[in-house]
Amino acid sequence: MPSINLSRLRLQAHELAGLLGNPAAFQTSLRSLLDEHSHRLLRRGRSMARRSALPAWDVPGLLIRELEAALLPIAEENSEAARMAAAAIWPTGRLEEKQLAAFLAGLSRNPGEIRTLLLRWLADTEDPVVLQDLALHTCAPLRNSNELLFRSDVRAWIMDSVPSRRRFGWMALRAWVQEKQSESIFTAFDLLPAAFPETDPEAIQLASALLVSLAEYSPLETQGWLSELSSKSRQQGRKILRFALPRLPVETAAVLRSLLKEG
Repeated sequence: MPSINLSRLRLQAHELAGLLGNPAAFQTSLRSLLDEHSHRLLRRGRSMARRSALPAWDVPGLLIRELEAALLPIAEENSEAARMAAAAIWPTGRLEEKQLAAFLAGLSRNPGEIRTLLLRWLADTEDPVVLQDLALHTCAPLRNSNELLFRSDVRAWIMDSVPSRRRFGWMALRAWVQEKQSESIFTAFDLLPAAFPETDPEAIQLASALLVSLAEYSPLETQGWLSELSSKSRQQGRKILRFALPRLPVETAAVLRSLLKEG
C-alpha cells in the first residue's frame, strides 16, 4: 500500500472539497485520489471481500476520515451540492464511494429529495457495510425533519419480506435510538416484538443489539417493558432475549433472567 503523506493528503482532500459543486469533476477527482492510495496488490473483486460484498479500493481508513473532515464544512454550507455529488458517485461507485455518498447525503437539508435517493439506493444494494452507513448518515435528515414519517418508514422496512430490508430497518432504528430521543425509544419498544418471530440470523443480532442500546440509555423503561411482555411474547422472543442477555447492564440482565425462568 502506498505510504500516506498526511500533509499532501489533506491538501488533496481540500482540493476535492472545492469541486463539490461540480459533480462530474468531483467524481473524477475522487476516483483518481482513491486509485492513488489503493492497495494495488490486494485490490479485490466481489469474491475476495472481507468486510463487504462490494468491490473496494482498499484505501486506509485515515483517507476516508480526512475526506469527510474536509468535505463537512463545505457540504454543510451547500447541502444541494452535497446531494448532487452523492447522487453522482453512487451508481458506479465501489464500497468507499458509496460510503462517501451516504455521508454526503446525510448533510442535505432537503429531506424529500434524500428520501427519494435513499429508497432508490436501498433497492440497489444489500451490502451490510453500506446499509449501516445509510442508516447512520443518510437517514439523519429524515428522522430530524419528520419523526412520524420516519417512524412509518422504519416500520415498513422492518415488516418487509426482503431480509436485507428488515436488517436495514433495525439498523436505522438503532441509529435513531442512539440519539436518545423519546420518540425513537417509544418506537423501538413498540416495534421490537416484530423481531420475535424473526428467522434471519443477522436481523436477530441487530434486534438484540437494539435491545442492549435501549437498556443502556433507558434502563428503567427497558426493565418495565420486559416485565410487561406476556409469557407468550417472552417465549416467541426467547432467542433474541437470550442473545442480548450477556450484554445487558447488570440490573436489566437480572430482571430478564428472572422473567425467562418464569417462562
